[in-house]
Amino acid sequence: MLHSLAFVLARSPELPGDGVDWQALVASQQQGPDRGRALRLFRLPEPWDSSLDELVSSGVATIAGENPIGGAGDRRGLICDAVVPQLDVASLWIGVYALSGPAAGSTPRQGQEPPLQVQTVQLLDRFPLAEAANETCWFYPTENGSYLCWDNQIALTMAPGWLPEQGIQEAPIAYDRGEVHVLWSLMADDEALTCVGLTYQRRRVEWPLLSRAPEPSATWTWFEVDTMADPSYRERASIDVFPQ
Repeated sequence: MLHSLAFVLARSPELPGDGVDWQALVASQQQGPDRGRALRLFRLPEPWDSSLDELVSSGVATIAGENPIGGAGDRRGLICDAVVPQLDVASLWIGVYALSGPAAGSTPRQGQEPPLQVQTVQLLDRFPLAEAANETCWFYPTENGSYLCWDNQIALTMAPGWLPEQGIQEAPIAYDRGEVHVLWSLMADDEALTCVGLTYQRRRVEWPLLSRAPEPSATWTWFEVDTMADPSYRERASIDVFPQ
């Protein structure tokens, strides 16, 4: 028998108790966050003798978010490729569940569950997300240099979260509410911290995407980081792009 943890974010009435199956957790998660940001950050070469306006007007900085400095599909210079769900910490609850079952083997997996055949689901904890411990992190680059950011708002649905770094284990996993941390970070030149995810035992909780539907526009931003300046973040240009 193998074991894993699952995390569900939803309103309090939608969080199930014991005696449910995996699909009940998936259905509960569907009542939770449904918006987010697709975000890519690219480091620009030094020196860089172009401009964001030139990249957009020449058709290489597009709504698709590919690296406008390299060729199509070029991953060089890409330092971040993430989806940041919009988590309303004040209104969400979190449910933590112990999953157990045999190894998945060749059995088709539904709903992006951890790699085991979920046979039993046990509720370990359920509480307002606002009561979780807080932790700060650096999301935007802190190394001096010039960068491009591609930002696309999306509608999304997520599967229950789990811990890929922890994986599945042969023994039941001990749980401690104090190890659940909400991550906060400054995003660009925001004046307030933004929730960028959760960790458990300092491992990032991942919510696999079941679907994503992008908005019909994206924003490219050219910015610089200089740790000796005040402020250290300086936006040079920002342009909205649309389907061609």
